[in-house]
Amino acid sequence: SITALTRLTGGRHTELWPIKERLDQRLAAILQGREDRLGPPVLSLAEVGLADVGLVGGKSAHLGAMLRQGGLPVPPGFVITTRAFQELVTENGLGLILTRFQELLATPGAAATELVSLGQALATEMAGCRPPPGLLDALARQLASQPELAGAALAVRSSAIEEDMDFSFAGQFCTVLNVVAEPAAIFAAYRQVAASLFAPGAISYRRHLFPGEGTLDLAVCCQQLVPARSSGVLFTRDTATPDQEVMVVVGAWGQGEAVVEGALPTDTFRLAKGEAPQVLAQRIARKVSGRFPAAGGGLEERPLDPDLASAPCLSPDELLRLARIAGQIEMLFRRPQDIEWAVTEEGNIFILQARPLFVPQRAAVREPLAEALAGLPLLADRQGRIASHGVGAGPVHRVRSDEDLATFPDGAVLVAFRSSARYAAVIPRAAAVVTEIGTPASHLATLCREMRAPCLVGLPGIMAQVADGEEITVDAEDNRIFRGRVQALLTLRMADGMDLHASREIRTLSRLTAAISQLSLVDPLLGGFRAEACRSLHDVLRFTHETAVQALIEMGKNERRLLAGNFARRLALPVPTGILVIDLGGGLAPEAPANDVPLAAVDSIPFAAILAGMLHPGVWHQTAMPVSMRDLMASMFNPAVDLANRQYTGHNVAIIGADYVNLCFRLGYHFNIIDALASEVDQNNHIYFRFLGGVTDLTKRSRRAAMIAQILKALDFRLETRGDLVIARLAHLPRQEMEHTLNILGRLVGFTRQLDVRMESDDRAAAYAEAFLAGDYGVVRD
Repeated sequence: SITALTRLTGGRHTELWPIKERLDQRLAAILQGREDRLGPPVLSLAEVGLADVGLVGGKSAHLGAMLRQGGLPVPPGFVITTRAFQELVTENGLGLILTRFQELLATPGAAATELVSLGQALATEMAGCRPPPGLLDALARQLASQPELAGAALAVRSSAIEEDMDFSFAGQFCTVLNVVAEPAAIFAAYRQVAASLFAPGAISYRRHLFPGEGTLDLAVCCQQLVPARSSGVLFTRDTATPDQEVMVVVGAWGQGEAVVEGALPTDTFRLAKGEAPQVLAQRIARKVSGRFPAAGGGLEERPLDPDLASAPCLSPDELLRLARIAGQIEMLFRRPQDIEWAVTEEGNIFILQARPLFVPQRAAVREPLAEALAGLPLLADRQGRIASHGVGAGPVHRVRSDEDLATFPDGAVLVAFRSSARYAAVIPRAAAVVTEIGTPASHLATLCREMRAPCLVGLPGIMAQVADGEEITVDAEDNRIFRGRVQALLTLRMADGMDLHASREIRTLSRLTAAISQLSLVDPLLGGFRAEACRSLHDVLRFTHETAVQALIEMGKNERRLLAGNFARRLALPVPTGILVIDLGGGLAPEAPANDVPLAAVDSIPFAAILAGMLHPGVWHQTAMPVSMRDLMASMFNPAVDLANRQYTGHNVAIIGADYVNLCFRLGYHFNIIDALASEVDQNNHIYFRFLGGVTDLTKRSRRAAMIAQILKALDFRLETRGDLVIARLAHLPRQEMEHTLNILGRLVGFTRQLDVRMESDDRAAAYAEAFLAGDYGVVRD
């Protein structure tokens, strides 16, 4: 694809080669278990996500995902990566002893005493080692790039490769709190955390969970220490009653280490889950002391004001806000979560950590599913296609416009007509996604799989079968939708959602999949759609596809290149379009004449659909529009120019194939581009539409652009407008619907041909849009 793109663009976009090489190296490193060698020694938390777990560890990857994907309140910070750990080992000559330790760790029958002895030696060496070259400078640069950390105290925590992924490593590694934000102090704390990798408890834990595996790696997360008034832990599922929709909050005054260590009395709250969580019960302990940052670093225990001793550590409002944030985190990671939180004196909530919560199965949960589901009302039974596996339940929220997206509630089921990447912003908060049309290979399906949102596509009529606010359960395992909330199904899927003994091969495959198929470049109309932003092979393919489409559009404007060698044939139509046709193969009938090709000889599916629309009765109005002197003067000083390239077009050119068209043409003073593929493969199909210009002043031209945008929005196009420029995109429709939509676009081109001079007001523009959508094309002559 890169080779073809560079040829198509005359040698441009060679920057994709080093990007692909870097991705190839990453894939090879994952397969070899050496992905810790790739990347910088220090990274901002805002730069990382779950795909970077091999470099930043599980804890940091989750924190980064909450920042980047969820927009959740995570304290700012950075990661000292696994590359820095490997360089630390090399710089201090610890390679041989570490290799021996890892060999013993991977040997099932190795003596525990020798492992512990070697571990103690490594821990001692780590605690006193010197920094690798450049690490202190990298820390200084990172601190300078995050001014919010200037003068702040930091929390320095472990972030091992598997930590907080399927395995918690809870309490196994060292945490250093209240560290001065200065390179030398951070490195001193880093050494303590690195040394704890070889503690006896951590060794025993690893041998139990990873028998036969010996590779050790550690990243360290450094975050601003939240000046906590109160803090603690939240479970998004009560492990004592996993079949109930209940979360549990445990907290105390001060820093939360006392809570996780069980060192001080704590308050406990049970809340019913939902869009509006409700407190079911609370038990307030008598709390006489709490842990707070000490002046010289670390924490100290201080007595509390007597008024606080019996007071709850969270206000009702704070408790409900925390519960809503926890629901967002559970939705983001699609499994029950164990969350550490802190609240400041001002009542601001921060999330310090989130990791999977292991929920034991109870006998009631393991009841045969068929019995539990018998007789329940079905809304759909295997009528659609599974795009992303899972089970989700919640109130229906039908999305028909951007306004519907803006009001999407947490935990709702998104129901829409088409699958669209525009839904990306709400997918992390959606219980499930259901669409009337779509394909498991669409970008929406990819996003749902990436964010682990259950998704069913291809259910005709589903929008009319449900009402907003109605609760439904989407079973994207067995391809069914139930009316109401099916708790037995939800509980069983939740209990089955974690495999504590997933093999190394499965974990490796998960990382490979992220490097291959994760999609970051979702929407070309959004900022950041550039080669440098490619984080996976899927991104590279997405970028080359979109860039190739743009290159074809530019090619269609180069008439000298296209007309050389008599490649073009003139199209004979009953309306004056002056279109020249370039047939790439299969676009014209074999018997088509060398010139003046009739409409009947056009075999290109999308081009024929556009022409049929342009020739629809009443669309191509022949009467001249009343053009004022002001309009004429405006057209002289504001000629129709393609804003993207600042150049006129020459002949109207259509590059066509059997299922493809790239049509660039000027009608009067406005300029159109339509690039479309209409094939039997839904996920390949797309429409790109651009409209620009006019004969009158910019105000009227902009009103016509707004009218066109209103019409296209009703057809579910994604839009970008700037003045009199309209850019629209649509993708992944079945071929028959593609033909229908292109026919409508053809009508739109003819209908709007001279309409800018009629745009005396915004109301007039809106009236024309409504008339067009109603099929009243004769309104132009009124």
